[in-house]
Amino acid sequence: MTHIAETPQKTGTGGAFGFVRNGYDRAEPHDLTTTDVENATIYGRNDETIGTISSLEITSDGKISDAVIEVGGFLGLGAHSVLLPFEQLTVLRETDGSDLRVHLDTTKEKLKAMPQHTG
Repeated sequence: MTHIAETPQKTGTGGAFGFVRNGYDRAEPHDLTTTDVENATIYGRNDETIGTISSLEITSDGKISDAVIEVGGFLGLGAHSVLLPFEQLTVLRETDGSDLRVHLDTTKEKLKAMPQHTG
């Protein structure tokens, strides 16, 4: 089942850093589905790959509340999972296409230093 993803209206998908990329616009929360963002690559401030979204936590009213981010590892082995509020992510959609880019204002090292999510 595909859920429509929404984030709180206060922050939208702007995240803390407010990433901008040529040819991309901020994705509107009501236009996102869980299928859009699950397994998406997470990019850091300098466009470096810092992880992937392995799963999402959905509230009873169909809003995405949190994202489980996998950091490091290879083919699922040795990966470190962390749980972050979805509102911390910036989701961008290609202006004339369907490509999505998900950004987070942190580094791979900082994510690896966070407590392991075992959910």
